[in-house]
Amino acid sequence: MPKSKSKAEGEAKAEAKAKPKVEAKAKPKAEAKAKPKPKAETKVEMKAEPKAKSKGETRFAVIQAQGLQFRVAKDEEHVMPHLGKEPGEEIRIDRVLLVSDGDGIQVGRPLVEGAVVMMQVVGDEKGDKITVGTYKRRKKYRRKIGYRDTLTRVKILGINLPKEEKKHGA
Repeated sequence: MPKSKSKAEGEAKAEAKAKPKVEAKAKPKAEAKAKPKPKAETKVEMKAEPKAKSKGETRFAVIQAQGLQFRVAKDEEHVMPHLGKEPGEEIRIDRVLLVSDGDGIQVGRPLVEGAVVMMQVVGDEKGDKITVGTYKRRKKYRRKIGYRDTLTRVKILGINLPKEEKKHGA
């Protein structure tokens, strides 16, 4: 008889274990059905935000300076490779590749004729340290070299277009 009792107890335990698993599976399904509603609300909010930003967007330009291209707008600050100018000095960049207003876009071929970006040097900075290692095998020769690039921070004063605006392809 003790064997039959242990078999009965074992079967009862197996049934008890099986029931919570079924219930546990049912709960996540119910929770999963309730979750999509908040997600849909957040998507609607996110769609509304970019539209508001695009209405207030001002003129911007894409310029080429020191071999790099930058997207600039008025009153922004950018870090460029060392320009060799003193803080407070103004710089004219006439290599303007693209100018965009709220109305349209002017694309240069290769440059927008007469467009000029005025910027003022804020100061000089140093970039992140780059570590370079070199060695010669079997010669016990190893060198570790660090390098920090000198950068210039500039503030964009304005984007000037020629009086006769030429629009290509628009």
